[in-house]
Amino acid sequence: MSPSDPVRGERWTICSQNHIHWGANGGAGLLLRHKPGSGNPTYLLARRSRSVDEGGTWGIPGGAVRHGERPEATARREAIEEIGQLPCYDVTAVEVQDCGGGWLFHIIMGDVKQPFVAYSQQETQETGWFTLEQLRGLQLHPGIRRWLDHRNSAASGP
Repeated sequence: MSPSDPVRGERWTICSQNHIHWGANGGAGLLLRHKPGSGNPTYLLARRSRSVDEGGTWGIPGGAVRHGERPEATARREAIEEIGQLPCYDVTAVEVQDCGGGWLFHIIMGDVKQPFVAYSQQETQETGWFTLEQLRGLQLHPGIRRWLDHRNSAASGP
């Protein structure tokens, strides 16, 4: 593939439920958390630029999985493109969301030792660290809203 060729997989696609998605091979994003010694954990979110789908909502840096790329590598690459250099982090979990039509989005969750300054770069208006309670009051990207709702229902389950 030459540098002028589009990267395989970075395009719009339609799943079997006729949903339109960015990423022919699915998508992945990075959800970083800081757990202080005392107090509530905080999560790093980025407000999406108005020029991208779901613009103006708060979400995680992420994007299309390229052909042959692992979702964790996608999440890291996209985070660096959208918010700048990342500190070391420990992957703690992976949540896979299926749209119902076979298209998958992988949320790679990781812990950092300290909150860090994340910059607004490509596709990002601003960034911030938020507690779960604060997240509930934000205009969230639908995928992060599903993650938060799933987390809430699991915590209040039987």
